[in-house]
Amino acid sequence: MLGFTLFALAVICTVLNLMYKNEWSGSKVAETFLGYFFLFSMGIMGLLAAYAHVFMGPEIAALIGWQAGSPFQFEIGMANLSYGVLGILAFWIRGRFWDACVIGWSVLFLGCFIGHLNEYYVNHDSAPYNIGPYIWFTDLLLPLLVLSTLAYLRSRPPKRFVSEHLL
Repeated sequence: MLGFTLFALAVICTVLNLMYKNEWSGSKVAETFLGYFFLFSMGIMGLLAAYAHVFMGPEIAALIGWQAGSPFQFEIGMANLSYGVLGILAFWIRGRFWDACVIGWSVLFLGCFIGHLNEYYVNHDSAPYNIGPYIWFTDLLLPLLVLSTLAYLRSRPPKRFVSEHLL
């Protein structure tokens, strides 16, 4: 459930940053939230998920309801590692780099969500990390949230893209 905590940190840091700078325009809220989302929910969570899948494979497989020892553990660990690195880079690199990060990450997690639904309905896999609330949050709600936030940000009249660090 660390994903919930890291998302909460992204929200808290967003609010604190906006309070400190006293900037509450819609585009500033969206930009600040996405920056902290990249750092915490995509970056740090991606690195931790990579570690878990690669070095704690049997335990994670059991939580998902899959057999331990499958090469999928290493492969999904590498996917998580790649998005973890991209998320941390996106905290500092702005512009259209964000679009690529959000789209790629969302495709991965929405695809995982479809896979989890398939496992539930076809194989009756009701393990907590296959179909529980955590999966609905991380694999469905978060991708939809960041896609819609990015779409909102991109729909705003073009301003100079702030390149300053959030911190």
